[in-house]
Amino acid sequence: LLNLQIRLASWVAVGLMVFYTPLTLWLAISNKVTDCGCFGDALVLTNWQTFLKNVILDGFVLVLFLNRKEYKDLFNKKIQMVAAAVLAILVAGFEFWNLNHLPCIDFMPYKVGNNIPEGKAIPENAPTAVYKMKLFYEKNGQVKKFTQDNYPKNDTTWKFVDSKSTLISKGYEPPIHDFSIQTPDGQDVTDMILQEPGLSLLVVMSNLKKADLKDIGEINRVVEMAISKGYKVYGLTSSSPEEFEAFREKAKATYPIYLMDGTTLKTMIRSNPGLMLLKSGTITGKWHHRQVKNIESI
Repeated sequence: LLNLQIRLASWVAVGLMVFYTPLTLWLAISNKVTDCGCFGDALVLTNWQTFLKNVILDGFVLVLFLNRKEYKDLFNKKIQMVAAAVLAILVAGFEFWNLNHLPCIDFMPYKVGNNIPEGKAIPENAPTAVYKMKLFYEKNGQVKKFTQDNYPKNDTTWKFVDSKSTLISKGYEPPIHDFSIQTPDGQDVTDMILQEPGLSLLVVMSNLKKADLKDIGEINRVVEMAISKGYKVYGLTSSSPEEFEAFREKAKATYPIYLMDGTTLKTMIRSNPGLMLLKSGTITGKWHHRQVKNIESI
C-alpha cells in the first residue's frame, strides 16, 4: 500500500496465498472448524466466505506479483527500511498496549452499554438446533442401526445399545449464553445480581493462581469507595472455594466471592483481576487492573 519493498512483499504475499487458499478450501469442504478466527470477534466468517475472500485476494496478489518489476521505488533502500521498521514498531506497540490494557474497541457481548439480561434473551420463534439421531439396538447377538422413525419402539425383543447424534443445523444462540453466578454451596444468585437496582461493582478474577495482585491495593481502594457510597460489591472467580479463601486473606478482600465459568470471566473482561460496574444488569464501566489507579470516582 505504501510502495515499500514491493518485490519482497509480492513474494511473501504469493507464498502466503499458495498455502492458505488450499487450506481454506479444505476447511470449507471438511468443516473441521467453524471459524478461522482471522478477524477475531470483529468479523466472523463462515469457512466458504473465508475461502471466497482468499480467492478474491489471489486476484490482486497475482496482479501485484506479475507486475512486481514494473513498480518504481519512491524512496531509496535506506528510507524504505526505516519506514518499514517504524511501521512494525507502531503495529507491535499497538498490539502490546491492547494486550496489557482493555482493547481499544470491545467486540465482546460484554462491552460497556450492553444489558446482560437482554443479551441472554432468546427471541420468540427463534430456530432451534436440529439433530439427526442414530439408534443402535441388539437382537440375537446382532446390532442394527435405526433412525427415530423406524426404531423398534414397542418390540421388547430388541435391546437398546447406544445412540449417536449429528448436528444438522445450528439453532439460535444468544450472544450471552453462559452467564451464571453461584455461591460456593451451589445457590444461583445470577438474577439477584442482575436485578440489583443500584450500582454493583464486580471484581472479576478468572483464575486466582494466575491473578496479578500488584494493583490489588488500588482495587481495594475502589472497593472501599464503592461500599461507602452504598454499592454492592461481589467477587467472581472460577477457582475453588479453598483458593479464594486464601486469596481473601492475602488480598484483604471483605466482599463475598462467587463462582463463574472461567471462559465466561475471560470473555467479560480481559484482565485478571479487573473491575466491571453494573446497573440493573447494564454494563456501565470496565477497568483493567492497570487502569484502576486512575479511578477517582465511580
